[in-house]
Amino acid sequence: MATYTPPRPPSRGTRQGHGTPPGRIMPPPAREKPLRRPVRPGPKEAGTRPVSAPRHTRPLTGPGTKPATRPPVRPAAARTRPRHPRAPFILLLVGLLGGALVSLLVISTTLAEGSYRITNLRQQNANLAKQESTLTQQVAQASSPAQIARQAEEFGMRPNPALQFVNLKTGKVVKGKVSKADAEINVPGYNP
Repeated sequence: MATYTPPRPPSRGTRQGHGTPPGRIMPPPAREKPLRRPVRPGPKEAGTRPVSAPRHTRPLTGPGTKPATRPPVRPAAARTRPRHPRAPFILLLVGLLGGALVSLLVISTTLAEGSYRITNLRQQNANLAKQESTLTQQVAQASSPAQIARQAEEFGMRPNPALQFVNLKTGKVVKGKVSKADAEINVPGYNP
């Protein structure tokens, strides 16, 4: 004797009328299982002690234990360093180099200008020294007795025929012909 089973409504993954006999229902497709992390063994399965902290943070105790030589394991996020943009650093370097070049240019221009001024002032000093020596020679020539006598004659001055001399020791005034001792007195422009 056959039992009757009523048909089920079509499920999500089945199509009616395309390759399935009437009355037969296709099972729903299998779902994908989510990935699970492997389970650490519990305290009974691990053996000696329960796991309370990650291995790199727990102290090793017990006889004959050596300190771990492996570096601590870091999470994957900490291993990758974030890449910093290099543009500000490059701009800073370019700015520093540009500033150094501009300051070097300003310093060299200032030094060149200073050396030009020094050369110009030395030239002026040499010209003024030449003028001073020329004027000193002219003063020496103009102050000579012969030059003074000549200029006096040009102005119409004549020597006095009656010369009088004052003797400073005695206070006497000597007139007329001059004695031999008085003639030896050097008077500029006078020839007795």
